[in-house]
Amino acid sequence: MSWKSATLSSVFFLTLILAAVGVSAQAERYDRKFFIQLRGVFGRFRDTDLERVFERAEPIQCSELVNEDGEWRTVAFFNEKRELGDWYHSSFDEVKNDLAMFIFKGICRGEHGPVQLTTKFPVTETIDAYNQRRIGLDEIAVNDNVPVRAVFNSQTRAYSFDLPYLFLVSQHDNESIYSLNPPTLAERYRYVRDVIDHWDCKSVTAESVTYHFLICRTTTLPRNTADRSQARAAFGASAYLILSDGKEASSSVKLTFDDSDNSKHIIEDASVTNAAADGGAPGARGSDVWETPDSDEKILDVVRDEFRIRFARQTWAERIGAIQVLSGKKLLSLESANPATGVDYCIWLPGAPTNTNKLLASDRDEPVTYSVTAHDQDGLSPTSIIINIGTPAGAHLGALQCMFPRASSAASVAFSRWTAIVGDYLALEVRP
Repeated sequence: MSWKSATLSSVFFLTLILAAVGVSAQAERYDRKFFIQLRGVFGRFRDTDLERVFERAEPIQCSELVNEDGEWRTVAFFNEKRELGDWYHSSFDEVKNDLAMFIFKGICRGEHGPVQLTTKFPVTETIDAYNQRRIGLDEIAVNDNVPVRAVFNSQTRAYSFDLPYLFLVSQHDNESIYSLNPPTLAERYRYVRDVIDHWDCKSVTAESVTYHFLICRTTTLPRNTADRSQARAAFGASAYLILSDGKEASSSVKLTFDDSDNSKHIIEDASVTNAAADGGAPGARGSDVWETPDSDEKILDVVRDEFRIRFARQTWAERIGAIQVLSGKKLLSLESANPATGVDYCIWLPGAPTNTNKLLASDRDEPVTYSVTAHDQDGLSPTSIIINIGTPAGAHLGALQCMFPRASSAASVAFSRWTAIVGDYLALEVRP
């Protein structure tokens, strides 16, 4: 993470740190549903006035901030000056590869009591060495900074804290670039003395958001508070980050009623009962649990995760070995199909019959592999998404070629658009 400072005001300058190190049990909470919600939050904030979004955000309670291990990670970034970049993590691997961490600890005295914050940032020199395969994972150095105090500000309704752990990366004319990541091992504790990084954090709330997200506004300021009033606030001085602990809000309810006989009837939390009946803990995932994506999810986002395609056995039993055309929730042979110009359609191109029939087996012993190729409209051919199906041994089972003549790009194609083509003849499912 780096900041660009101009005349004592700062502009966030994007830096990504990528290295897979020591994934904690906490990080494993990030599941597919989390990334769907993060993508929705990112899309909602991307083209809006971030200062207005921040002002309207709700305060977070102390108990949510220090929940369990209190570990929060950066999952998205924005700058009010858009050309300086924005990004969000779209997979568990991307989250675990980001080594920066914010750890809130303390005993909450009221809804908004003060807490301690410990920050961790990796040394850039060792990240580079790891990426060049000159050192192992356990040799990547991470700075454990001395805790600072995070205090609730009743005026901004945000938890605020100052991080004095900045490093001067470079200077050019009147601009300075600062980073929270130590550049080298030799400089890992040589913090600059004239500036600090000020943070204000609030809760991201929306009807569709169930996970814990913080929106944090961060600005590099003079360490001397008397100098801050003289600093010029340039456009782009504020950066906004989304932090998350990967946890979904939940509640456990137990209701007790007294009747005329003074007997008590207790209603237990149904999620606990159901989980016990399934032989697992609440929220535990079975070995063969799959779900249907949300209708507004983009196909290319869906297939980044583990997915499968299921063929309706009764319908495909006599058809899977021949070319078939799907359009408007209808399944037709190649000879009888005649999709109208501009209409979305998919073509099933089977592999060898002895292999293709494996797709209809209700109890497949051999796993199936999928590879996806996307093509954007280029004036010569329409937008397409092609899913090739095979086996780990290399056998080709078939390919599903889907064409979207009126879509400008494959990335814009939603899952609902795909289901409008295939209907109930095919089912695309993902792991929860």
